[in-house]
Amino acid sequence: MSLASNPRLIALALVVLAMFGVSVAGFVTLTPLFGFIFLALALFLAYQFARFAGSSLRSRITTSEEGISFILPTRERESFAWGAISHAGYCTQAKGKPFLFVYAEAQDRLISIPREYTDFDALVEELRDATPFETMSLAPGETIQERLRAKLGLDDARSEG
Repeated sequence: MSLASNPRLIALALVVLAMFGVSVAGFVTLTPLFGFIFLALALFLAYQFARFAGSSLRSRITTSEEGISFILPTRERESFAWGAISHAGYCTQAKGKPFLFVYAEAQDRLISIPREYTDFDALVEELRDATPFETMSLAPGETIQERLRAKLGLDDARSEG
């Protein structure tokens, strides 16, 4: 993910900078107590923003002839051989942005990839060529996990047991 592919990160940074400006204005126009309160809030938000932006910008997806590898925002690493991917596709939601999903049934591991990732369209094409790719539209309130459980017949197994 990059700043160019996710301009919301830039907007968030501008909000944090504006809060620093408000804290300085609070020192000048209000009492120092309000200035310190705004400054503490701005520092807290700046810290949270830096953690979020850093983890998002460090995440990576790489593909090779063997498979696909992820470095997730949590710094966790995950790799799937192309043959291990049982379900993959492009998913749209009633509310929310479209995303890609990759599911390896043997590992019971699902990765969702938001639209903001750099080269998202190229990744769609690569997944389409290398995996059993499908396009899904989720009903309002439905999750990809629920859809895959139903598709794999896991909901029936739970209700019978």
